[in-house]
Amino acid sequence: MKKIVFALLGLLVLLTSIPMPAAQAASSSIVDSTATYTYARMTRDIQTLAKTYPDVIEYKSIGKTKYGRDIWAVGLGHGQATVFINGSHHAREWLTTTLNMTMIEQYAAAYTANRTFEGYNVRGILDKTKIWFVPMVNPDGVTLQQLGLSQFPASIHQALIRMNGGSTNFKRWKANLQGIDPNRQYDSYWATLEANVAYPFWRNHKGTAPVQTLENKAIVNFTYEIDPEIAVSYHSAGRILYWSFHTLAANLPRDKRLANIFRQFTGYQLMPQRSDSSGGGYTDWFITTFKRPAFTPEIGIKNGETNLSVSVFPEEWRRNKKIGLWIAQEGYALWAKKNPNPVIPLKVMIDGQAPASETQAFLRNGINYVAYKPLLKQYGFNAFWDQTTKTVTATSSASGTISFTMGSKYARVNGKVVTMGGAPIMTDNVIYVPARLISQATGAALEVDSKSGEIRFTSPAPAEPVIPPTESEQPPEAESNPVDVPAAPTSVEDSTYGES
Repeated sequence: MKKIVFALLGLLVLLTSIPMPAAQAASSSIVDSTATYTYARMTRDIQTLAKTYPDVIEYKSIGKTKYGRDIWAVGLGHGQATVFINGSHHAREWLTTTLNMTMIEQYAAAYTANRTFEGYNVRGILDKTKIWFVPMVNPDGVTLQQLGLSQFPASIHQALIRMNGGSTNFKRWKANLQGIDPNRQYDSYWATLEANVAYPFWRNHKGTAPVQTLENKAIVNFTYEIDPEIAVSYHSAGRILYWSFHTLAANLPRDKRLANIFRQFTGYQLMPQRSDSSGGGYTDWFITTFKRPAFTPEIGIKNGETNLSVSVFPEEWRRNKKIGLWIAQEGYALWAKKNPNPVIPLKVMIDGQAPASETQAFLRNGINYVAYKPLLKQYGFNAFWDQTTKTVTATSSASGTISFTMGSKYARVNGKVVTMGGAPIMTDNVIYVPARLISQATGAALEVDSKSGEIRFTSPAPAEPVIPPTESEQPPEAESNPVDVPAAPTSVEDSTYGES
């Protein structure tokens, strides 16, 4: 009996020591919504999530605060269309960071497992749209509110206490470490902003000029960089939803429709249309600058001048859990209206025959795109993907090395920079490049049939082997008149059916 027990225990130990597959391991939550969600915890979780879900998550720092904390941006998805969600403009509102991070994890897990989430086809959405998150816009302020003076140099303690009205209890703190409110810093009716505190303070000081803080500069620059179709800036508290600010009359029906759906999902009260002078907020600036929809949901019910309790998170998550995917879906619809880009399927041939592996190709915006991998493989290249830099590097003993990066129109062929007709495109986890790049990398001539659109590659003729002369053979005499040598054909022919 003892032997059986020991055998069973040994088997149990063995089974628990076997590493779980990624999808199974990912089922356990990384983001702890029951904890006080600190900057350090968020940073660690972002790095863990990127390692756990490398096929769908990327992250980068878009700037640093005065006290050296990174302002992290997390990208989720692969699409050209983008939307933007952020949290914790105000220090005490850090439960919005927990909400951002939970969205990232839950959506990434569903994408990796290829399952729906609340009825949404996650892969279908995130392969067409990228959701960018900045979960904590104001990490210095959050750290002060949560952990107090000990996290900052002693030389600024007295200044912080003065800005806090003489108190060493920072639980009510909303501003950044310079006593400036980051959500009163954006350049939209900033000069006429109401209820301004004229000096650095724990709340409501708009600063001395718009976009003067490092935090606001980072968010403004990043917004221009990603060019989102819709923006959502989470705040707390009140369970209310701001959706308009000097919105153009032509855009009101569009934005009101979205606001009503947002209200239906969350149960938050829709605030009246705003045309007042009290601006300076992120969504105020986004609406007036980009003329696109933006929303400021205030999660939870306020309980004094402090942060929401973590105990309210399950209810606020229930109300908001599908918002990110819905916003991404709506963002793609807006983007597609401006970028119809009809895709025309094309046939690919190599030396008069179909490639050994099925190769997809299409015409978009006058550019012939081909799936790079099967073509380079047929020409003897081995391809490698660098998740960190989003770069493909392919090498061949016969043809050398080619590399290109997602989002960039520049590639390298044997160390030489070449300009492609368009940046690589990823669709349904397949990367496509302009056909001309394959020609440049392999030396194959490229021809595109102007009528059918068929893409034809003609491989270069193999070099004839050089037979060394025997000892008895003598080199031939030089010709008295030089022979004209025809110019070698170019490796890439001009296309008459779109730019390759």
